[in-house]
Amino acid sequence: MVTAVVGFCGFALAGCGSEAEAPSSSSAASGAATVSENPSASVIGGPKPASPTTSVADEATGQTECGKTPGPDGALRILILAGDLTCDSAEQIAEEYGPMIATGQPQTVSGWDCGPSETPGVLATCSKDGAEFGLAP
Repeated sequence: MVTAVVGFCGFALAGCGSEAEAPSSSSAASGAATVSENPSASVIGGPKPASPTTSVADEATGQTECGKTPGPDGALRILILAGDLTCDSAEQIAEEYGPMIATGQPQTVSGWDCGPSETPGVLATCSKDGAEFGLAP
């Protein structure tokens, strides 16, 4: 008889668990995605974003992006902010100025005035004769 009672209690307790272990009816009903632990499971991805070309117009800001240049903590985007300026000119000055950004001091680079920027999201700017470009992370 003791064996029957112990067996019954073990069976009854097997169905018990914490709420964290039990699947939530709200997540099952909402169709929440689950992650498969099967390494051979198929993965269906979305569209791959286009890689930027040497000059990309940013429709939100109206700025033109001219590639990237090395900065003190990684690559920086070159953004034309004002004036009649080609990407080739901006890229050349940015390449010269890039190693100097870490000083945090204004610099003159090939006749361009470069230094820390007050524009949100732009680390540094260089300007000359009404033309200006910025370097942004």
